[in-house]
Amino acid sequence: MAECVLNIDLGELPDEDERLYAYAQVANIACGGHAGDAPSMRRALESCARHGTRAGAHPSFEDRENFGRKELQVAPEVLRAQVAAQCARLMALATEVGVPVRYAKPHGALYHAANRDSALARAVVDGVVESLGPGVTFLGPGTGALHDAARAAGLAYSREGFADRGMRPDGSLIPRGQPGAVLTDSNVARENALRLALGGTVDTLCVHGDSPGAVDMAREVRSVLDVLSLRTEPLGDGALRLVLPERLERRGVFESLKDWPGVVDVVVGEAHACVYFDPAAPPEDPRRLLGRLVVAPVPVEERPLVTVRVRYDGPDLEAVAERVGLSVDDVVLLHASREYTVRTVGFLPGFAYLGEVDARIAVPRLPTPRPRVAALSVGLAGRRTAIYPLASPGGWNLIATAVDFTAFRPESGALLGLGDRVRFERVD
Repeated sequence: MAECVLNIDLGELPDEDERLYAYAQVANIACGGHAGDAPSMRRALESCARHGTRAGAHPSFEDRENFGRKELQVAPEVLRAQVAAQCARLMALATEVGVPVRYAKPHGALYHAANRDSALARAVVDGVVESLGPGVTFLGPGTGALHDAARAAGLAYSREGFADRGMRPDGSLIPRGQPGAVLTDSNVARENALRLALGGTVDTLCVHGDSPGAVDMAREVRSVLDVLSLRTEPLGDGALRLVLPERLERRGVFESLKDWPGVVDVVVGEAHACVYFDPAAPPEDPRRLLGRLVVAPVPVEERPLVTVRVRYDGPDLEAVAERVGLSVDDVVLLHASREYTVRTVGFLPGFAYLGEVDARIAVPRLPTPRPRVAALSVGLAGRRTAIYPLASPGGWNLIATAVDFTAFRPESGALLGLGDRVRFERVD
């Protein structure tokens, strides 16, 4: 699956939210035609440098009064010079800041006018190349005069869709000023992102930085695109592994993947999901499913809270207290006063990794594992706590012992599963 990236039109407002640069993969920076000046361009470029965002020029008709949203009658040779001058201003500042300008995208009315008129399209492309060189990637509509002019000039071209704009049935944008033209609902933007990215007709999605709710929409669109761009790692002929983003609820991932046509088994861990399938009938790319989960999470039935009675008598309890600078009673209180969630199950049958442990008592594993840890020992390792279901080697810090608890039964499997809630109750 080809990666689809998020571009955001930026450098247009004096109170621009810095988070937009963190979400954007490409920042289209206003360079004086419709908005922006030297200080704003410098701020935008410095924000790109801080967040690792790729910078692009965002030239327009010379029309600050109408924010570049009014189509002007400009001769092609005049337009070429205007576009070149705007891009040159940005390029000069970018050279000072040390951020390359490798993208270009026309703004507003110029975007649409040039895409209808081949002479205007050539003027825009020629102005861009004059100031930025032939190595830029041009962002624009999937088809039309801009696409043809950019390709004729030898530029890379990225087909653009809009996550925060309403669409007509024919796929064109609803004109600004009409109902439904500008979207502000981050849920709708997220759904648009998934639909457009999976449709295969766009290489990049736009969110306008000056739209109401731009930060929320950018966050949601980026989350979808991040999932769709996840790297898959083949594990032989009949399995693959995916890196899971933090926001995906692990039990929902498990339930959805195991029911996916063609999948025969699924193992979900802290950071990965392994999918097993018949090599003769591989399933559809599971990233598509995970992208849909971001948009519409699978309802997961809340499981009853499991209470585990424990005696705080572990051999490492005092060492943990000394290491974190607390009393033994404080360590016990912090451990027992928290509700945990099963993050993954592995290592041993029924060994459930529970998180998040209070950061005040988080301690690393032992430097040398014990050759034998007794069954039902309760341990700490970083931000996780767990109950050893069986006697085994282990390097967790042992602080307690579970009482009257069975983590795994051969006839029924593990008691605790992904997403289960657990609390510890102290007994003497």
